[in-house]
Amino acid sequence: MRLLTTIIIILISLSIQGLAAECDEFVTWVAPAKNAFFKKHRIYPLPDQIQQLANRYLPRLWVHQQSWQPIDFETYLSNSKLIRKSDKTILKTAPTVKHLASLPYAEQCGLYLEAADIAPHNPAPVYIQAFWDENPADPEEKWTYLKYNLVFDWSGLAAEISWLSRLGVWASGGGADRWHRLDVHLAIILAFDPQHRLRLLTLAQHNHQQTFLPEIDFPIGQKPHLVAAFRSNELYLDDGSRTPKSHRVVPFFSNVAFLIDPAQKPSFWAKDITYGRNAGGQEVKLKPVFIAPGHPLADFAGLLGPPRRLLGRYIGRDGPPGFNFYAPPAYISMVSFVSMGFWRAGDHDLLRELKPLIGDADDFEGTDWNAMVALMRNRLAQSILNLDHAKKMRMFD
Repeated sequence: MRLLTTIIIILISLSIQGLAAECDEFVTWVAPAKNAFFKKHRIYPLPDQIQQLANRYLPRLWVHQQSWQPIDFETYLSNSKLIRKSDKTILKTAPTVKHLASLPYAEQCGLYLEAADIAPHNPAPVYIQAFWDENPADPEEKWTYLKYNLVFDWSGLAAEISWLSRLGVWASGGGADRWHRLDVHLAIILAFDPQHRLRLLTLAQHNHQQTFLPEIDFPIGQKPHLVAAFRSNELYLDDGSRTPKSHRVVPFFSNVAFLIDPAQKPSFWAKDITYGRNAGGQEVKLKPVFIAPGHPLADFAGLLGPPRRLLGRYIGRDGPPGFNFYAPPAYISMVSFVSMGFWRAGDHDLLRELKPLIGDADDFEGTDWNAMVALMRNRLAQSILNLDHAKKMRMFD
């Protein structure tokens, strides 16, 4: 929520209005839909065939050496304290995965973790879950969705931010490089058809996502090549460019207009900078870790990092809940989540269709999320069908 929290800071600092929802409120809102989807669609234990598929397509990652690097969540836990928010009482030192997972949901919501800085790991763990869900273009066909999550010790703001955003950082007393503790919502989703052919790739973080198709957007038959943005850690495809690349950033999907059309530049704009494999990035080897249901990194309902509030109010600097609280209920399913990422820069036809559904980009509750999901899924489905048709035609050439 990097840009969104900057907006909120300005509103609070200058006019004491425009509060964001408490983290517990978001968790409460998402939890029923999350739990229902996971109960029906989570694949666990993982068959050997799916584990082999996850290893075969394990992404490759490049990160600037002066930026944040991935860490091991187990190391973070072993150096942390479990603290009750209400009175700051330390309940446990070095809590284990088993202990956190055993706590009731209601109790988790009132707790947070705090730890000193953690040294990065290389190789770094990437935490993997598997699901089955529909083919976006054919509800009768079931696809396998693999979700990989990385953990960074800190989350910073984008490398380039507007002067209003910089003012917000100053007003909050924060630092652009250490905006909130633990970045856990960085995800790679790979979808495979029944023949285990890779059909799409989605790169996601807590605020929005983008979905790519093989052959069109990235080479088929190799592991995805990714790059983490300087300071913010956001994930992008690495196209092998020899110079750093700039990427427009928005606080949430309701601000997607700026991603599609740079002329829709908001007052609180931001841009990520990436240093790929040929532009100064260094490779971080990834080590697959298949996690069980209920793992606190994924399902903890409290905060995995300390709350960092302004005048006692939420400004987006709190540590995150578990990474399975990743989207509004309308698109918590894998097929809906990847569909919501199928936008393209310069697609003004899509933008015209989205604007009436979004309305006021700052009015989160006023957005027609269900209609938006239907629109985005239809567009993804049509592109998948077109791609399949083109492949069939090539077979007869």
